[in-house]
Amino acid sequence: MSKRDRELITELKAVLISQQYSPVVIRNYCAYAQEFLDCLAQRKILVADVTKARVERYLCDAIALFRRHRGRRPGPRWQQIPCAGIHALLRLVQGQWPPAPKATCAADALRFTICDEYETWLREERGFARPSIDAFLSEARHFLAWQLERCGANDLRIWASATSTGIWTCVR
Repeated sequence: MSKRDRELITELKAVLISQQYSPVVIRNYCAYAQEFLDCLAQRKILVADVTKARVERYLCDAIALFRRHRGRRPGPRWQQIPCAGIHALLRLVQGQWPPAPKATCAADALRFTICDEYETWLREERGFARPSIDAFLSEARHFLAWQLERCGANDLRIWASATSTGIWTCVR
């Protein structure tokens, strides 16, 4: 384990303590984050360069390793524990995890703009806490994806400019 990895785990532990996680959860998150860092070091991958695909691959490998060691597959929700520890580590290093999606077309860019404005409105005008904002944004993203599929990008542009909040009412 490199000095930088030890510093990351120490910093992760401090963040988890400040967020009042239980000692057992802190120990588990840090242990799984450490195993992930060791895997990255073996492959000479920087934590800052980790992608969602790399995390998914690691978790598949972890399930296979669990099966080899114990002779059975882990429980259906086992993956949530290592995943949560790895995600906490990646949020610490990269600032945001999972990474924000990239716009692949004009409609995506419009949806992202609407969601960014909605997030600002929820935070500044309504004063919601981060978990509430995340929940509302998740619903808004699903709604906008459905609306885009239903109406197309041109109708979405008209719809977004015709509504005051840009989210909850549909003109058609």
